[in-house]
Amino acid sequence: MKVSSHKGNTQSQPSFPLNRQLNLYALAAGAAGAGIFAVQQPAQAEVVYTPAHLTLTNGVLLIDLNHDGDVDFVVSNRSINGCCWVMRRLRVNGAFVGSSQNSVEGIGSNASALEAGAVVGPRDQFLAAPMQMATALNSITNSLYQVYGPFANKRDRFLGLRFVLHGETHYGWAAFSIVKAGFKGETPVLSATLSGYAYETVPDHPLIAGITKTSNAMATPSGVGTATAPQRASLGLLALGYPGLSAWRRETMVSESVA
Repeated sequence: MKVSSHKGNTQSQPSFPLNRQLNLYALAAGAAGAGIFAVQQPAQAEVVYTPAHLTLTNGVLLIDLNHDGDVDFVVSNRSINGCCWVMRRLRVNGAFVGSSQNSVEGIGSNASALEAGAVVGPRDQFLAAPMQMATALNSITNSLYQVYGPFANKRDRFLGLRFVLHGETHYGWAAFSIVKAGFKGETPVLSATLSGYAYETVPDHPLIAGITKTSNAMATPSGVGTATAPQRASLGLLALGYPGLSAWRRETMVSESVA
């Protein structure tokens, strides 16, 4: 089963608070000025973003970043029972593409819970093994209830992704608007809501978690409903620095005053 959120009901994207948009844009512009992005952006550089609103309470979500019919990443939510304990665990791992396995940014066995504005690219550490996002554990013998993991009970966090497309390495992200972990009585319960995902079309080129394009304004995917097609975001304004920021701010204020 392939997750294909762009085929759902079309919903308008909610307005993203102006101050958070400015902060996110400033992070992007700062990254460009620091040399994380080249001064001359590749002409074909493009972020392809797919909004979603998919909640996983049990089983798996199969993510196809570029909609080519191949699964790129698997998010699983499963219950695991032992002799004296019961656990529910949310994990993510990359799918195999040919002889290469896609991978997730993280440390040890934990996936990194990135915040909006984090750069995902070649300088980061990616691991191919299944990575923990959140866990709820009930140790029955001593009535010990534990919730842990980098995504547990967090809002608006991102997975950093590295995947193989046509034999070349690309980078992307998947956004989770909320991950809930806890207990219903003695039973561990866990849910995760995927709000969107994106990738950079240029091989070996970084991108910024949370940046998409709606008209000429920057936005994050949190709370976005499904749409009929992936939205595409050029990074052209990024190289303009402060003038680009001022122009974008004027456009955003005009659009909000009209709305």
